[in-house]
Amino acid sequence: MGSVEGKSKVKKAVGCFLEHEGRFLILQRRPEKAQGGKWGLPAGGVEKRETGKEAVIREVREETGISIPPEKLEFLKEILVDYAGRTIDFFVYRVNLESKFEIILEPQEHQAYAWVTGKECYARNDLIKGVHDILEKTGYAFR
Repeated sequence: MGSVEGKSKVKKAVGCFLEHEGRFLILQRRPEKAQGGKWGLPAGGVEKRETGKEAVIREVREETGISIPPEKLEFLKEILVDYAGRTIDFFVYRVNLESKFEIILEPQEHQAYAWVTGKECYARNDLIKGVHDILEKTGYAFR
């Protein structure tokens, strides 16, 4: 990311709480990736000419193999997250899954997954930078 007049450009990203029976899915990044070995939500950048909803549907499908119908997505909150010297405009969504789907990880990106409660996730010290803030600002840290 470049900067304009000393200010870093804001990147847009999306993330999703894929919920089932009081737990949500987190993914562990591969060791060779940025923030390697750390855990976070299915998430990623918003591409040009893509809406937040389109981006989160694409990212969830790419990272987990789950296809979410757009009408099932609920927008929760927009949060500014500081990450690697940049400001990320992070759009948080939620979907309540009727059943646990088979998770098909993108092998180039993630190496493991887990279903956790908000409190379990918040207690971890191996989360991607910014995830604690997202959990607090969405209220998931206290569930």
